[in-house]
Amino acid sequence: MLKIAIIGNSRCAEEFIRGANGKDVKLSGQWIPKNLPEIIDDFSEIKIPDFVFSADVVLDYTKHPDIPFLLKNAGKVITTSMCNLKNVICADCFCAVNITEKFGIPEFKVRINEGKIKGIDVLKSSPCGAAFIIAEKFKDETPEEALNKVGLLAQYECKGKGGPDSAIHKAAEIHKNALEKAIMNAGKI
Repeated sequence: MLKIAIIGNSRCAEEFIRGANGKDVKLSGQWIPKNLPEIIDDFSEIKIPDFVFSADVVLDYTKHPDIPFLLKNAGKVITTSMCNLKNVICADCFCAVNITEKFGIPEFKVRINEGKIKGIDVLKSSPCGAAFIIAEKFKDETPEEALNKVGLLAQYECKGKGGPDSAIHKAAEIHKNALEKAIMNAGKI
């Protein structure tokens, strides 16, 4: 079982906690730092709980530029902050990184009959669970209709930040690519 620690909080973190626990994942804990200065001058002043360092994967939702450097002795760290440490994966969007076998870059399996989508299985969900919500929307639609809608639905469900060149747009593209790949490999029933 993969042990995951979460630092910070966001809607994506909340959804990941709700959906991931028990699916080959054990949540070690969540640490929500309080009153962090903009720049951490003295790293020894920040007390990080032990469960963070015993986790296999640490998800950093703080967006604080110094937090990844405080985690240089942790397991694999996934963050949206820039960092060049070997144990840190920097991502613009959490659904662009494979976190576990069940959560990360979305993967779908599509069944098509008479030109309509008759079923979509979520093989891997985006960390926030948006892939499950999106998949429910396409039953009895044509593949073209689904591909036209998937980006907007992903943006609607995305828990990331908005604006041009943001996580929300990357999530839309990632989900569209995943659905397109699934449709191309669709099993006909």
